[in-house]
Amino acid sequence: MTPNTDRKSFSPLFLIGGLLMLGVFSIIGWTLELGYQAVSAGPISDAADAVVTEADVFPPTGELLVLTVIHQDINIFEILIAAADPTIDVIKKQSVRRPGETDQEYRNRVLQQMDDSNFRAVATALRYLEIEMVPLEVVINDIVEGVPAEKVLKLGDSIRTLNGTDIRNVEDLRASLDGLAVGDFVTITVDRTGSMLDLEIQLAENPDRPGVPMIGIIIGELTAPPFALDIQAGDVGGPSAGLMHTLAIIDTLTEGELTSGRVIAGTGTISLDGAVGNIGSVRQKVVAAEAAGAEFMLVPEGNYQQALTAEFETIEIVPVATLDEAIEFLQSLAAA
Repeated sequence: MTPNTDRKSFSPLFLIGGLLMLGVFSIIGWTLELGYQAVSAGPISDAADAVVTEADVFPPTGELLVLTVIHQDINIFEILIAAADPTIDVIKKQSVRRPGETDQEYRNRVLQQMDDSNFRAVATALRYLEIEMVPLEVVINDIVEGVPAEKVLKLGDSIRTLNGTDIRNVEDLRASLDGLAVGDFVTITVDRTGSMLDLEIQLAENPDRPGVPMIGIIIGELTAPPFALDIQAGDVGGPSAGLMHTLAIIDTLTEGELTSGRVIAGTGTISLDGAVGNIGSVRQKVVAAEAAGAEFMLVPEGNYQQALTAEFETIEIVPVATLDEAIEFLQSLAAA
């Protein structure tokens, strides 16, 4: 048989070129920044282990698990892998990052959120236990535009005295203005970044109450527990452990078992009035809770429907809107 000389054979150079192009595209695929992150279940811990206090404690036998998630930047190949895993979600990076925010700025922000959450957890738990917080100082959070004080005071100033009267809370400040008139001058002593300053300020008129004097500031109270009490959660950021830390403080400071000796997981922010707020990545936290052996998982009411879409088998998901609802559920459990 005579060979067909018209058929073109593949050149080794063509094959090498194809492999090189494949290699180039692979490198681009691995290194190209797409702006997406994979969210997966992270480490867990017992909230009671984070409660540090000098008060009498009653260590729980059950567990109140704090759940975390891991955010990881991913490339196009990892997106395909994550999309095939029902326990992982792919999200836009900008959904959790502010515009132009660096990794360090983001880290600092979530750590500050944890600090704020811990303060609310302590204050809310003690309020539930009817233990009064001790007022420490009054801090200026905002200043009304156009009042004379705007030119003298600064945000963050801590007010110590007004006309020689000690100021420890909002009531002290209001009482110190009794008997004064619009246009009167007062002397306010403030702590400004460690320096004590005596400042003279003219009182303005309250726009909502004609004839009533005001300094023209929005203030906040800094308070502390009457005994050493702190949450030391390690290098974890965000506000979503608020509910569980609040429950852990209550359980640790009171006799008996809030968990009835069971393993309870949960998530949700906490506010000073006891409201439980929504959190992110609840699906991954359900996965982590079940893997840790939790029988029940407390979730914010607003996250309940999303939590039900998670990959789980036996764990019971319990929606709660307030701290009282969470405690009522726990108290309804039979002992393990």
